[in-house]
Amino acid sequence: MASKAFLLAVIVVAATAAPAFAVDYVVGDDDGWKLNVNYTAWAQDKVFYVGDTITFKYAVGVHNVYKVNGSDFKSCTVPQPGESLRSGNDKITLATPGRKWYLCGVGNGTHCESGMRLVITVFSGAPTPAPVVEPWPISNAPSFPPMYAAPSRPYYPAPSFPPMYAAPSPSPVYRAPAKKPTSVWSNWKLKFHF
Repeated sequence: MASKAFLLAVIVVAATAAPAFAVDYVVGDDDGWKLNVNYTAWAQDKVFYVGDTITFKYAVGVHNVYKVNGSDFKSCTVPQPGESLRSGNDKITLATPGRKWYLCGVGNGTHCESGMRLVITVFSGAPTPAPVVEPWPISNAPSFPPMYAAPSRPYYPAPSFPPMYAAPSPSPVYRAPAKKPTSVWSNWKLKFHF
């Protein structure tokens, strides 16, 4: 019973984790969607995943955004006027993986021919950071079958090393050899410490 609850919890966490890491990109960053911006260079160092969003920001009435296919993108063919986005703040959620093509249709494609077009590749699974797993206290650890054993911090007694790896014993203190007494009197002084 506990293993089913644990498995269900893992599935719920995995299903909700990907959207939590979605990224919102503003196309062109501070420049936005306008003429004289290299959108190929803008997109080349970015990796887009399903769940991310791209936002086209531009002056209303000056530009628009069309989602097109690869051949229309290449030829700057503008679809029907009703298919464009024209709010000036068009947010598109990337819902499926694959290549995506966008262009500005103003001037019957002249803005597209001047460089106002964007192609991106969307990948299916967003990378998630490695989970931080805190070990459970031994006294509170639930009992799971061996394949679902609770993580724990290893506890080992202090290692004992074989003699060849034992720490060296302290070296004896060097003492100069005592001088032999030269006379009876000096022998007597050494014996009684006068």
